[in-house]
Amino acid sequence: MNLISDQWMRVMCRDGTKEVIAPYQLTEFSGDKAIVDVVAPRADLKGTLYQFLIGLVQTCFAPRDEDEWEEYWLEPPTSKVLQEAFEKHKAAFELDSFMQDYDLPEGEGKSISALYIEAPGGKTLKDNLDHFIKGGAIQNVDAYWAAISLFTLQINAPSGGVGHRVSVRGGGPLTTLLLPPESAEKNSLWHRIWLNVLTQEEMEPLVISSEHNKEADIFPWLAPTRTSEKKDGETHPEHAHLYQMYWCMPRRIHLDIENATSGICDITGQQSDQLISHFTTKNYGVNYSGNWRHPLTPYNVDPQKGAFSIKAQPGGVTYRHWLGLVLDDASNHRQVAKVVDAYDRGRRDRIGGDFVPRLWAFGYDMDNMKARCWYEASLPLFNVPEVKRDDAHEFSEVMVEAVIEVIGNVRNAVKSAWFNRPKDAKGDLSFVDIEFWTQTESHFYTLLEQALSVECNEGELANIKEQWRVYLRRKALTLFDHWALSAGNEDGDMKRSVKARTDLEKWLRIGKKIKKLAA
Repeated sequence: MNLISDQWMRVMCRDGTKEVIAPYQLTEFSGDKAIVDVVAPRADLKGTLYQFLIGLVQTCFAPRDEDEWEEYWLEPPTSKVLQEAFEKHKAAFELDSFMQDYDLPEGEGKSISALYIEAPGGKTLKDNLDHFIKGGAIQNVDAYWAAISLFTLQINAPSGGVGHRVSVRGGGPLTTLLLPPESAEKNSLWHRIWLNVLTQEEMEPLVISSEHNKEADIFPWLAPTRTSEKKDGETHPEHAHLYQMYWCMPRRIHLDIENATSGICDITGQQSDQLISHFTTKNYGVNYSGNWRHPLTPYNVDPQKGAFSIKAQPGGVTYRHWLGLVLDDASNHRQVAKVVDAYDRGRRDRIGGDFVPRLWAFGYDMDNMKARCWYEASLPLFNVPEVKRDDAHEFSEVMVEAVIEVIGNVRNAVKSAWFNRPKDAKGDLSFVDIEFWTQTESHFYTLLEQALSVECNEGELANIKEQWRVYLRRKALTLFDHWALSAGNEDGDMKRSVKARTDLEKWLRIGKKIKKLAA
């Protein structure tokens, strides 16, 4: 069983039909049957499949330069060409070894459900505290999906106790991928993958060492694990091939394929002749450290401490994160993912026309070992022209800072309306933030697109800011009125609600950030 040569990956065709293909068949069909997306039983596994395909193409079929990249953008390679390229590393994708420790000694046996990041831990199960995510829901998983689930754990690995290492990007990194617009002619799955593949010339500056060119330097499971029991057991970029970033293996795991059974897979609901129910694990796997910079992830770059991958946070990915994910945010030391930067620096001009890609951002919001939520969002790029970069930074910062201030005011007003002693109230009002960001997102992007138009002058920019100020005030009062009269009000005291609204109106006039928007 092999992840490269076998037909196991379910995909969606342009006409809505589904096929099962081997990865090298990405470009097998055309016209209405052209493959446009992968089909996965879970959102996190879909994100993993994209990263699997991007890593596979990057490793086996990276273009030499931009000319070759453009050539295969305009005319995708045949499935035969991809098959020949992928076959070079076929041995690394055997199902009984993919992402698994080369020679795992005795370790701890675990249920297959423990591969999934959101699964309750051993102590949670022992103490019967798995109230929201029940243990035992996943007991048998098809071998191919078990391999992809293991890959998901390895590339997102959060802290997992003593010696259980995190991924090369840290625990629960945010991934950002460029996707063609839905209406674009070149919106096949191939184009979605190729848009996130860097040329060899673009990758060259990331190379730290030229000494590690063996296959096992790329795919660490092909050789004895570089373990990390000792303090000096860290693995830096100079200790491996650059492409190990795509195939990092911080966890020492062996799937129990030898005892596979037949039946129904618990995550796909389909019949399988190779169901895996257990795995063995041991701590002190590869301990990635140093200046690893994964091309699919944005980073916070601290001048003193180095670069740290940006993580998903409570509340999800909203337009407040547009600056820093789409454009570098120098004031907050945020750098966009390398693939986004590559598109911005020249690939955009190569594609030309009215092509405006989207940014798909996704990842786990982790609290150490605990997964609080899975978030994903689509953000527009707008193809910001060079002459508008400064406007984009200034405009988006002022707009977002005003929203943050307004949300704080609304939250305080709701608390004052609901509770007789608001300062002592312990209720969770995070829904205020989430609802406000969600309801104002569309209008923000509409105004941002207008502001980034080359024709937009200073007078028009001031007018757009004023529109945003008026809109935020109206939205704040509308949402407050809705919440103030809701069931959350502990005693329905209208006098208290009226006073809270009056105070809110005052804050919306004198707020330092919102006053910056006034024309």
